[in-house]
Amino acid sequence: MKQEISVGKFADEGRDVYTIERKETVMAILRMQQPAELWQTVTVDHVDCGPGSREGDNYMSIIKRVVAHCNAKTLDGRNHVFTISLIFKRQITNPNRRQLFRCDEAFENEITAYTSIIPILQRIAPYDLPYPKCLTADSDDRGDRIVLEDLTTSGFTMVDRRIGLSYAHCSAVMKELAKLHAVSLALKHGHPAQYGDVCAKVREIVFCPEAADFYTHSLETSLRGALDSLRYSNRAGDLDRPIKAIEGLTGRLYRIMSGLVCDGVDESWRVICHGDTWVNNLMFSADARHVKLIDLQTMRCTTPVIDILHLLYTSTGREVRQHHTADLLLQYRRTLLDALAEHLCGSPNPAAANALLHHFEDQFSYARLRTEYDRCLPYGLGIAMWLLPAVTFNPNQILDLDEVTINDFKTNNHEKKIAQMVSVDYHTRMRDIALELYDQGVLQRLRDECI
Repeated sequence: MKQEISVGKFADEGRDVYTIERKETVMAILRMQQPAELWQTVTVDHVDCGPGSREGDNYMSIIKRVVAHCNAKTLDGRNHVFTISLIFKRQITNPNRRQLFRCDEAFENEITAYTSIIPILQRIAPYDLPYPKCLTADSDDRGDRIVLEDLTTSGFTMVDRRIGLSYAHCSAVMKELAKLHAVSLALKHGHPAQYGDVCAKVREIVFCPEAADFYTHSLETSLRGALDSLRYSNRAGDLDRPIKAIEGLTGRLYRIMSGLVCDGVDESWRVICHGDTWVNNLMFSADARHVKLIDLQTMRCTTPVIDILHLLYTSTGREVRQHHTADLLLQYRRTLLDALAEHLCGSPNPAAANALLHHFEDQFSYARLRTEYDRCLPYGLGIAMWLLPAVTFNPNQILDLDEVTINDFKTNNHEKKIAQMVSVDYHTRMRDIALELYDQGVLQRLRDECI
């Protein structure tokens, strides 16, 4: 049986399709958002519904752009015709894929982020946090849903994942991450009980016992794929030592990354992080000076450098990291301290506020920030091996995740499929990262730790 969908195509029943959201659904959301004294009546004449992201840019949910054509009558009797564009996120329909990739837990995390975490952080922040406006995050008769403003109507766009981020893009992200992390620090020191309550709502869904089996196998698959790529690129023999060191990560990678994210974090550094700062979760203004962070499914409490490493090792080329890492860390530090000063400027105890700001200046000195960054560099390696295949895939060669099973990872079937699809860019980026981390001594350190 075929089902007609809004963009004029047909899809097999049972697959994830961009089915039209009902007019009544959109109308109820609009009514929730408008003050009662504004409208006498509001109706939605019809809706257009299509993909809200490009092919291959989203893996964990259905993203739809819903354009509603509306009529409203204000209390003074005047009629208004307007169009509104919204982003709807819905659950993937395939139950096996949802279970394997922990989509239910991820979707629940994002609902909690929009309903219970961001509102608390925004209330104490003296500036806007870098998230799209959420109109609703709940469930209806079709299941879980998150409805967001359509950032494209404000001129925000996503950078092509295969091109990657420039220094200007990364600088914009660093500023917003610093301001986000500053809210955590201000809440932690100013309202520790409330900070504890907020952190209790943040649930780690990747580096946790329930996810360990799947993600261990997934990471091991990515590790073997990276090694195959490096051997392919090793025509001059300059990768012999990096390959040998990376081979020593076999069976240890998930544990190493989990330790950096969860277990080995100094509590004074722990903040609420975005958790998945790769290029597809960032939308930039036309001048690249402003950025919005989207997709909050893996929000976590950890050291702030995890967000920074996640960004740089999934979404930039070697040149940005080689020439601008120090600049970006300094930019992060300046913005963090400026944001903390803004938080503290209205304190009823100026002396205590000044002492706390000096404490932050010392704790987040460039030397200490760089030391923490270098300590966590193995996370950068791991996340690069894990995500670069998805970052560099050609949109015309996207893996059908509905067909993937846990046995594909355990029997190496999955990596065979990926090996046939990886691009030249993947090989280049993986080679650059291996040489970069070997030159910095990171791979040798990991090798020595396993001896």
